[in-house]
Amino acid sequence: MFVKCIALALIATLFTACSGDGEVYVISEQDKKEIEALKRSIPLVLAEQGWEAYESLFSENYQNWHMMSDEVRKRDEFLQSVRQWYEAGNRATDSEVASIAFIPLAKNKVMYLHKQVETFDLAHDEESTSRDIRFLGVFVKEKEEWKVEFTAFMDAH
Repeated sequence: MFVKCIALALIATLFTACSGDGEVYVISEQDKKEIEALKRSIPLVLAEQGWEAYESLFSENYQNWHMMSDEVRKRDEFLQSVRQWYEAGNRATDSEVASIAFIPLAKNKVMYLHKQVETFDLAHDEESTSRDIRFLGVFVKEKEEWKVEFTAFMDAH
């Protein structure tokens, strides 16, 4: 199912990566590095810098879809669930990202396909736990800074 979702997303983006006037969008190596670093840091920002720094990483239009559900959550609903998790004492301790593809959608808008392993210390568990996740994300550049606009994800197992 995940492969089908990714294949459909790739096909759709091949048709949207150009504007109506034939302009082809590209992404620089620097922007790729910035997006990859941002995505790697997101769980750690919450643990190391707190709520305000974490919240600022998401665009005002942010949406989130866990691919095993039929619901797309708006920014406020998603952030509220993360805040509850955080306030319960849970913290990320490590984050690793493996890039799959960067697909320019428009000027300063990129789809990023990647794998991510996040490690957590959960308040109710003495041992660390990790999640191996597959992501499809859309990132937008606002005021010279990349922000997360959309994420769709699925656990690898």
